[in-house]
Amino acid sequence: MAASGRKPMDVAQEMIRATEEVTIAIDAKSSIRDDVDSDTWADHEPPVQRRKIIAVVTHPHPNGLHVQGCVFIITQKPPRMESIPDEYVVEHAYLIVPGFSISMSQPRRSTIDLTPSMSAFSQAKTVHPKSEMTVTISPGEDTPYPSIKLQTNDTQGLRQVLDECKRLKETSAHLSLGAHSGDAFDFEPFSWVMPYVARHTIPPLLTSIPPDIRLSKQPLYTRLPAASAGISGNDIADIELIREDWMRRRAHDEVLWCSEETAGLKIRIGTFNVNGTLPSQDLSAWVGGQVARPTPTIIPPLKEVSPLNMEEIIRSPLEALPKPVVQEAGADAEVLSLSTPSDTMTFINIDLDAESSETAETLVRTPTKKVPEDPADPDMLVLGFQELDLSTEALLYSTSTAREDAWCTAVFAGLGEKAILYEKLTSRRLVGMLLVVIVKRRLSPNFSDVRTASVGAGIMGIMGNKGAVGARLLFTPYPSATAEPGSESKPVAVTFVNAHLAAFDEMFDKRNADFHDLSRRLYFDSATAAATMDEGPATGSWYTPEPGPLTIFETDALFWLVNLNYRLNLPDADVRSLLADEQLRDENMSMLRRFDQLALAKRTSKAFDEFDESPISHLPSYRFSPGILSDSLGYDTKRKPAWTDRVLYMSSPAVRMKQTSYESHPTITFSDHRPVSAEFELEVPLVSVPAYESFVQRIWRDVSGIEYAEYRPRIRLSSTNVDFSKIAYKRAVTRTLEVQNVGEVSCIFRFVGQSPNAPACPSWLRVDAMTGLVLPGETVQITLTADVDAALASQLNVGQTRLEDTLVLHTAHGREHFIAISGDYERTCFATSMAWLVRLPGSVRSLASPSDVLPEERSVNAPREIMRLVNWLMSHATETPGLFVSRGNPEVVRQIRESLDTGEEFSVGGTEGDPATARAFADALLQLLDSLTEPVIPASLHARCAQMAGRDEAFEVLDQLPMVNVNVWISLTAFLHFIGQQDGAPGYGEQLVAAFAPVLFRDDLTSATPVSVIGGRNFLRYFIG
Repeated sequence: MAASGRKPMDVAQEMIRATEEVTIAIDAKSSIRDDVDSDTWADHEPPVQRRKIIAVVTHPHPNGLHVQGCVFIITQKPPRMESIPDEYVVEHAYLIVPGFSISMSQPRRSTIDLTPSMSAFSQAKTVHPKSEMTVTISPGEDTPYPSIKLQTNDTQGLRQVLDECKRLKETSAHLSLGAHSGDAFDFEPFSWVMPYVARHTIPPLLTSIPPDIRLSKQPLYTRLPAASAGISGNDIADIELIREDWMRRRAHDEVLWCSEETAGLKIRIGTFNVNGTLPSQDLSAWVGGQVARPTPTIIPPLKEVSPLNMEEIIRSPLEALPKPVVQEAGADAEVLSLSTPSDTMTFINIDLDAESSETAETLVRTPTKKVPEDPADPDMLVLGFQELDLSTEALLYSTSTAREDAWCTAVFAGLGEKAILYEKLTSRRLVGMLLVVIVKRRLSPNFSDVRTASVGAGIMGIMGNKGAVGARLLFTPYPSATAEPGSESKPVAVTFVNAHLAAFDEMFDKRNADFHDLSRRLYFDSATAAATMDEGPATGSWYTPEPGPLTIFETDALFWLVNLNYRLNLPDADVRSLLADEQLRDENMSMLRRFDQLALAKRTSKAFDEFDESPISHLPSYRFSPGILSDSLGYDTKRKPAWTDRVLYMSSPAVRMKQTSYESHPTITFSDHRPVSAEFELEVPLVSVPAYESFVQRIWRDVSGIEYAEYRPRIRLSSTNVDFSKIAYKRAVTRTLEVQNVGEVSCIFRFVGQSPNAPACPSWLRVDAMTGLVLPGETVQITLTADVDAALASQLNVGQTRLEDTLVLHTAHGREHFIAISGDYERTCFATSMAWLVRLPGSVRSLASPSDVLPEERSVNAPREIMRLVNWLMSHATETPGLFVSRGNPEVVRQIRESLDTGEEFSVGGTEGDPATARAFADALLQLLDSLTEPVIPASLHARCAQMAGRDEAFEVLDQLPMVNVNVWISLTAFLHFIGQQDGAPGYGEQLVAAFAPVLFRDDLTSATPVSVIGGRNFLRYFIG
């Protein structure tokens, strides 16, 4: 049966919850308006009148003795409410209270029959129905809601509606009288109606705009209003945020990623600061990831074009190219190859001074052949250029596209014969910055709502020599084979930003400020979207483009392909020395990354802290110089090398992101930068829009009215006392807490602090669900984990070992529950100071109280724990090759740590001569030294140690160390000297230096002028050789 043919009682009952009952429902329609009437949905009478239903709905009083009544006016979904998947919505809800009235009358004039006919071209006609009645409903004088007039032909049903309303009105009057006499309600009257009215609101998941992608990186509880025990804060705000988070998690687990049906999108991203040059080399390694060709394609230098000379501005060279036709598999056709790896002519000569389309005729045609797709080929190429034009005129006025065209031509030439498979989707330029998006032709229809934007941040804060350009687009994968015919897949939004930040080493803070400024000011306007909206949605779904401006963070995947200009906080000589050392390439690259300014900005949350970046394994991409002004690696001798060119990304749970490559391309040498590329595989769930909408609307019905619930939420905890027993350093202990909803309504909960500004849980505890939503009758599990890291252990080691605290579980509109948590911390020799370790009367675990440590005059010469490890290694591991080079087994290291803490004999798996056991002891020693609250060489002496020019001077520095530190230093360096002599592997001594120098000196990664890394290594060499 068609939806419009369903009985009104069936429609009403489908919309009503189990706690309510529909007593009578009849069909109706809007009354013919006069001049003062107005339609609910529009400013004029719709051309086709929508069906309406008058339904009397009752709700039992909690005491079971009385009922409350309400008249619902249910209407068909209006055309512009595409975001509500329901077929019908509650347009009005009139409470049957003493002021309520309903009446019927005979129409005085003819009406116009607007009922849809079978013909799409039928015209409205005037009729004179014999049994049509007008229904007038008024909510009363004390309410702001207007009266409404409807018409119905169901006279008998209307009389039943009037009788039922009269009965319920009398009941309401009796209840009101009882309330005045002291028999007050013990619940909120008519609160049960609110969820039905609330259904007019759009569920937060049913919008085409993704939430701010940064929110997925932040714990939800950090975004909730402040609250504490006894001070609930803002329960309504809590409900809205926690409910939306719960819905997104449900949709993620039960719709988006519940099946293996996904679509993949391979994206190749490139960034290149071209330093004002024009393309003169083959770009295939950069744009296609191909190995350089034996005979590289050379593009001769192009003639400069003045942006102020309008006569030199020409059409794009790409426009002169024949439009290629992609043939279906198996078809015979001639294709145009823009470039081919042949031994014949390989020059691409583009004359920017040409006045006609003849400029592209020098492109080489290859013999006719088909161009098959390779599954490894990218589906998208997104390329960002910086310093495209360094001319002064370009900063003032530029309309020429010659440089953009030249680079686009070079890019397509770099794709070789596969260029025929691609086309440019969009581009955006701001002076020297250019962003180009290229996609496979067959995928072009899958991209929509393409928007671009730009913003300057250069001279005076607005000029385009620095700034950002961006592109945002929707990718809609083809529907899955199991999807309903004609249905559309749920799209995802992908955004790309090409930025150029302030230069020079000392401009670290300016770069951070530029990032925040560009992130705030770069947004995508609604010009493209508005045009699409005028045409109307293609599929009738709610995924039509939104008309308002969008920020770069309102997306499902965000990429920054940028010249960030972040430098290395190390002396120039250190950087070059570390890069030139081939034997320690991996160790030195790791060291350089530690001093990268971008890493510092992320660690200190000053910029880009929520972005991800794959570990860099390629050499710095800046700054290169030809000829005598370069070092052995080709870097400019006047500028310190740095990783200025980066690719950063961020993704939401709506997609899955995997980075497969991250590299620079040193064979492209015509700029002072080397281009950088990264490849990603974007996985998108194949979910049809109807299926997603249906699921979201279904769960929305369950939780849409939590704010208006008439009953208090009630939960039961599995325990109010959680004991973790023994808690140790780097040994997590977990417990489970169950929260069961035993009430009538859904429950929103969150953990709050015991007092204002107090944390919700102690520093030694992690709670996996700080917030949550539990439906009636359901149970959720919360995992509590006691974990102690080095920073916390350093405090607990010198304090009391008994840990006790109380968690406060707050329920929105409900009561608070208190959970006592406790545990006994086991002290460790790790994460302490050597000065404290030498004062221990025995093992650290046997210390009953911090006050039981020995006085300084009775302290031992060196920490027992360090000496035990050195002695064991000296006795059992001197023959082990590559000691301290590779990591040990974590479980064996834990067993060694336990023996050190308890003072017991070492008891580990494996024999004493086993190399794996030896590596575990070596790793334990490195970890112990690295966990010390103060390094063996105090920070105050780092600079002096780095300046020592000989062994004798180095030994003089030891006179300024505390005796404990001297003893440890001499024992360690003597052992390292011995094993360095024993192991004959070339470069082993340098590996020992690289492993121990950052541990014994403890680099200050927050300083803008850190101590020389090479100086620290040299100091250590004076002792171990």
